[in-house]
Amino acid sequence: MPQAPHDPHPIGLAMEWVSRILVVSAEMVVPGLIGQWLDSRWGYSFLGLLGFGLGMTLGVFHLLVMTRSKRSASEQQPPSTSQENERP
Repeated sequence: MPQAPHDPHPIGLAMEWVSRILVVSAEMVVPGLIGQWLDSRWGYSFLGLLGFGLGMTLGVFHLLVMTRSKRSASEQQPPSTSQENERP
């Protein structure tokens, strides 16, 4: 069964979600790594923990925003009708 021209290819959708997951993962981990680096450079012991906490909070928030915007966009589109299923 051929897909409608406006339907994205499944591999394209998978790559889109992979990139989103990688971005959210980086948002969660990178602030903690920067905090640990600053801890070792400046001699503190709380910046790594603060960075990981901030990163997790921002990552979860970003994930919720992305899924909410994707869900609302799919709800606004009218359901696709296939000509193959219509009876004459």
